[in-house]
Amino acid sequence: MGKTGISNYNDYWDDRIAKQHYQFTDVHRKIIEVVKGILGNSQARVLDCGVGPGHVYRELAELYEAFGLEISKKVFSLYSFDTSRIQIWNLNDGLPVFEPPLDLIIASRIVHHLEDPIGFLGHIRKNLRENGWFIGVIPNICYYHHRLKFLFGQFPPISGAHVNFQTGPTFEKMVVEHGFVLRQLTTPKKTIRAKFWPTVFSQDLIYVFQKSGK
Repeated sequence: MGKTGISNYNDYWDDRIAKQHYQFTDVHRKIIEVVKGILGNSQARVLDCGVGPGHVYRELAELYEAFGLEISKKVFSLYSFDTSRIQIWNLNDGLPVFEPPLDLIIASRIVHHLEDPIGFLGHIRKNLRENGWFIGVIPNICYYHHRLKFLFGQFPPISGAHVNFQTGPTFEKMVVEHGFVLRQLTTPKKTIRAKFWPTVFSQDLIYVFQKSGK
């Protein structure tokens, strides 16, 4: 496959925009639903790590005190909403310090782009209040379509932009071992099989963790 990772995030977003990978999707919708279910109408402080197209951030900024981090100046320039609480930031450098601590942090389709995901989890934990929440969304490399591709000797359409790969169970184990408790595993898919076996039948896995007392 050659070298993995992204050398220029502006080019990365040019490519995604050209392929129309910029729309509001069921993944964005489900993340917003999950956040609302956790926080309700509270005056919470929320961080979106990797704002991307801004769909989740824009919605949450209308409900909570929202902050965002985004690496690409190109995608940042496309935002049509208030960006005063969004910083241009490389998540490989960890997280800036938020005071007071945050109530909830989202990292949607981010962890597989990071050189040190375990170090990143440490920064998340430090920036969360006691019993704070972490929502981690990962692309499911064990999705059954991908399994079938491998079965027939083909490589599935997994981006070379990914620096590391985790299955759902290995991601869950990594997060739990670094100071979190799993509260929910859900999926944007609405099929019965995805509901009961998401690690096989969903392309994206949405994990909801709560900071433990460790």
